[in-house]
Amino acid sequence: MIKHMKSPRLCRNISLCVLVLSAAVLVSGCKKSPEKIDLTSTHTTEAETMAPKAETTAAPRPEATTPETSSDSGAKAKNISTETSTYSSGQVSVTYPGIVNMEDTQKASAIDELLKKNALSVLEAWDIQENDDSLDVSCKVLSADRNRVTVLYTGTVKKKDAAYPTNIMYSNTIDVANVSDIGFDHFADPYTMAGYVLSGDCTFYNADEELKAQLMDVKNETSLEAYTDMFTKADFPFEGTFPQSFSYEHQGVIYFSIPVPHALGDYAIVMYAPDSK
Repeated sequence: MIKHMKSPRLCRNISLCVLVLSAAVLVSGCKKSPEKIDLTSTHTTEAETMAPKAETTAAPRPEATTPETSSDSGAKAKNISTETSTYSSGQVSVTYPGIVNMEDTQKASAIDELLKKNALSVLEAWDIQENDDSLDVSCKVLSADRNRVTVLYTGTVKKKDAAYPTNIMYSNTIDVANVSDIGFDHFADPYTMAGYVLSGDCTFYNADEELKAQLMDVKNETSLEAYTDMFTKADFPFEGTFPQSFSYEHQGVIYFSIPVPHALGDYAIVMYAPDSK
């Protein structure tokens, strides 16, 4: 048997062919594999979603506002100024307010006339004889704006033959737009307030503990019907009979008077805060 020997040249050719085929296989395999995905955008999106946005965490920018001077001017424009005058004759002295800076001078004049009329109606109510009786009343303007003017009057009156002076209190709230008086029923229901006065929740304004205890007893001597009628007829306008009760509202609290014995001050002021009930 004759052995065939492979020539070195033939071996090199075979090796070369094997290398070429291997390369082809590798190239073919790479074409079938998935392309590499760029994750840069994905990571960026997730980071933005999870992290708070810059505009959320940053301090808010101040909003544009009108100058304080303009704002203040607007607030002042809603208010009106008042000045007091005094009616004086014999032993009588009554102070009352008047409107100063209202643009509508005709309306201001009408309000002034109503304020003065109500303030001085106490002379007729008590049948004051100016040379024999004494009357001293001062006023306090609780509020004055484009909607309302609220005035509180306090003082004393002494008839010629009276043993002692009587403390008096009355109030006047005026609707500026309509130049008219605002009464008790504008602030609260008379029947409901009558029940409140007779209840244990009744609160008296500007009274010490001893006086409060006495007032809590005295107030119950008047019936629910009598209080209801009193509050229904409270406040101005004055029509022949001076009201036994006067009311006003100040800073969200309703105040109204009830008559009490002279030893307890002649009148007591009940206060009612709707938000606290």
